[in-house]
Amino acid sequence: MFWLLPLLLSLVSGWFLSRTLTSRAWTSPAGLSWPARGAEAALAILFGPGLASIGFFLLTVANFAGKLSALGTAAALALLSAGVWWKYSQPDPIRVDAQPDRQFPWKWILLGAAVVGSALFLLDFQTASSANPNGEWDATAIWNLRARFLAGGTETWKRAVSAEIGGRMTGSAHPGYPLFLSSFLALQWTAAGNSEVAVPIAASLLFSLGLWILLTTGLASRRSVSLGALAGLVLVASEVFVSQAASQYSDLLLGFAFLAVLMLLDAASEHASRRLWIAAGLAAGFAPWIKNEGLPFTLAALAVVAWKFRRRGLAWTAVGAAPGLLATFILKLISEGRESMFPATLGDAFSKIADVSRWWQILLGFGKAIWDAGTPWAHPVLLLIALGMVLGFRLPAERRARFWLWIPILAALAAEYGLYIVTTADLTWHISTSVGRLLAQLWPSLIWLTLILLKTPEEHFPLSTIPSADPIASGKKKRVRAQSTP
Repeated sequence: MFWLLPLLLSLVSGWFLSRTLTSRAWTSPAGLSWPARGAEAALAILFGPGLASIGFFLLTVANFAGKLSALGTAAALALLSAGVWWKYSQPDPIRVDAQPDRQFPWKWILLGAAVVGSALFLLDFQTASSANPNGEWDATAIWNLRARFLAGGTETWKRAVSAEIGGRMTGSAHPGYPLFLSSFLALQWTAAGNSEVAVPIAASLLFSLGLWILLTTGLASRRSVSLGALAGLVLVASEVFVSQAASQYSDLLLGFAFLAVLMLLDAASEHASRRLWIAAGLAAGFAPWIKNEGLPFTLAALAVVAWKFRRRGLAWTAVGAAPGLLATFILKLISEGRESMFPATLGDAFSKIADVSRWWQILLGFGKAIWDAGTPWAHPVLLLIALGMVLGFRLPAERRARFWLWIPILAALAAEYGLYIVTTADLTWHISTSVGRLLAQLWPSLIWLTLILLKTPEEHFPLSTIPSADPIASGKKKRVRAQSTP
């Protein structure tokens, strides 16, 4: 169980960093503070392990990785983050009531349903992990295998960045594959001195829960608690999320980073703050460090920042993105061989692009993945449509003000579509084995992007129907009404 120590130290460093950078991103509807705290805790799950994985990777490349240096890196990050928080901490999140005197009578029913849904998710995760503790195929062949090579120290770590890792077999040989997950696992294994099977299971659970918590509490703190609960219910009703949670892959972790970037940029659009730009950049820098598909998303996000926030916003966002982008650059620099799924020549690529049948086959593959994203009677797409019909959409001006947040996600989708077009692997096999995972990367952000365009349940209750929760404020309002009556 010694592996828990670097894990906890990573979470501590992430907590202090999240508190320092993002406390102003969250509000507290009706004076509630737990949604803001939940969002900060969720980001801690991304920030802390992300920086710890980069630190361990750099130690490994420098041939300094060992039990003491691994623990020392995690401890140093925790102390440094605590020091930054001590010096630059801000007051608690702004406490505002986004909907004055509006209450949703069935809010606690939705919260209860969200808790039950999360409990069922945990039971499903436990069952899947018990049946397959080593994860699915790619966990064994890619993520966990690379982690074991990294944890092997100077004698084996270079195998993690070599084409020989998969015997040069298409689908397994990925030199230069990003190492966020593998390096974070290797940090814990190195500190513990063994390859405890619980480490990747705990990491998968941690990142899946962090994603769920960020989606629910992020919406709860910035819009309403009821809308956050509905978002959580839609996510746990999504087979594309539940089935991937215990796989020990990096796809949900990438979706976690995508969602964090979009939420933080949305907050930065309302509260122009260099801390929020740094936080958004930190999450954006992690995306290509998690998976190759994260690079087009990050480039699009930086382009959007340059457009929306001009040079000042871009500069601070780039500062935040620097650790992840630098680690990714070093990884590509030291990798041996090339990605086997990319065409060797431009001629090969253009011949595949010109094949219209490939475009259609890929479109059908994504359609099937969407169909398989949930059960027909409670399909998450149908749930979102139903919520749109019941809650209604916000004013057109409010919707247009956030359409720019779709750009990075659309860029990631276009890149994933383009990868299928030019892949050298058998297209039917490639689509069938990966399109569901690609959808898992995008789906949490698509839920959030849809729900922020809707009205909250509280907005459907007039001010006069629900008495104020504050008797003093209620009395003052009554006196004001009495004095204003002719």
